[in-house]
Amino acid sequence: MNQMVLVAQEAKARGFHVVALNHDPLRDSGDFAVPEGVVDELLHVESWSDGDAVRALLDKVRGSYEIAGTYAGFEHTLTYETELREQVGLPRNGMRETRLTLDKGEVRRKLYAEGLSRLRSVTLAEALRWEEWQFAGPAVLKPTHGTGSALCYIVSTLDELRAAARKAEAADVINPLMKEYILRGSGFVLEEKAEGELLSVESLVHEGTIHHVGLTGRYVLAENPVVEQGLFFPYDHPRRVEIIETCERLHRSLGIFHGPTHLEVMVPEEGPVELIDFNLRFAGLAATVLVNEAFGLPFEAYLTDIACGLEPDMAKLGEPARCAADVLVMPPPGVREFRDLTFPAQASTRRLMKKLGQQLTGRSDQLDAVAMFTVSGDTPAETHRKVLEARRETVFNGAALGDIPATRVAFGGHLGGEQP
Repeated sequence: MNQMVLVAQEAKARGFHVVALNHDPLRDSGDFAVPEGVVDELLHVESWSDGDAVRALLDKVRGSYEIAGTYAGFEHTLTYETELREQVGLPRNGMRETRLTLDKGEVRRKLYAEGLSRLRSVTLAEALRWEEWQFAGPAVLKPTHGTGSALCYIVSTLDELRAAARKAEAADVINPLMKEYILRGSGFVLEEKAEGELLSVESLVHEGTIHHVGLTGRYVLAENPVVEQGLFFPYDHPRRVEIIETCERLHRSLGIFHGPTHLEVMVPEEGPVELIDFNLRFAGLAATVLVNEAFGLPFEAYLTDIACGLEPDMAKLGEPARCAADVLVMPPPGVREFRDLTFPAQASTRRLMKKLGQQLTGRSDQLDAVAMFTVSGDTPAETHRKVLEARRETVFNGAALGDIPATRVAFGGHLGGEQP
């Protein structure tokens, strides 16, 4: 259930009966463990691809309770949530808009046709028929229905494309839920690579009104910037106003009416801001914890308001007073077993993402991270320093990770006027 447990706890505190539909058992250890009594009923979902079985469970819930709100944090669940909210009369996005937004190829084609993107895209099947490279520069191969930046590859030639296509076809994804969602989709799309700095825009949409929450900076692997390694909130970018205005136009184009959104965008020093991914959910990892730390109040209350169709009191949110960051722990390349891990002293919220004793791929791809934790500080520069120190001091399989090129991170150059 990860950070969604915070919304479950808020709902329980309001007196609601909490029903969870989940594939995995509820977490019973770590900072996102589900406390006893928070979830009143747990319904096991064997496969989110089995629409009849999932709808039967939802029909059971609908027939047993008056549903006051819903909250989802995984792409594969979003169409079911849209159906349920329509059935019980909660504000929602339309099903057509939901399906379109989940399809990365359709989103790019629509935005390109409307002049909201300059990036061209083609299906992988079409690109594999090319006799020569058709784009002016590199491109990104990614699943049409993707999640967690899994199976994304930067390619610049036909040979690189074919090699990436073979890797994509193997679908070597450890997380079974992500693998299932990716494989049930309509293949892969190849789109021109946007240049600039990757960051995201967090918003809450209430019945068509877009409430901006903040910008989130990104840590990525320096040697492979497709691989994200952490979040930084709030992030102060000099093009902030333009970024927010662009994201508002994207919301309007895709017809987004209600719910949390998490837009990943690429921002160059000059030129248009390009959408990378439009997510109909709040940011992942421990983003809710970061926002809580920054604003000094429980942001899960705002997420619960939106879940219940209530207008969030954004004036009460105020301005952030601190900074916080998520840090992913990436094992050194070539290591194939996860034996033990000691979190650094600076770490607050902590979570193992793989089980001790689990076999690893030996790679440094998006889903190879073994743990995550958060740090915070009074200033952006202080928080950034803590991130780098904590990464170096994390002890993996008995040795400090240190600072090796394969797991070194890159970060944007805007820390309240100070350089990282």
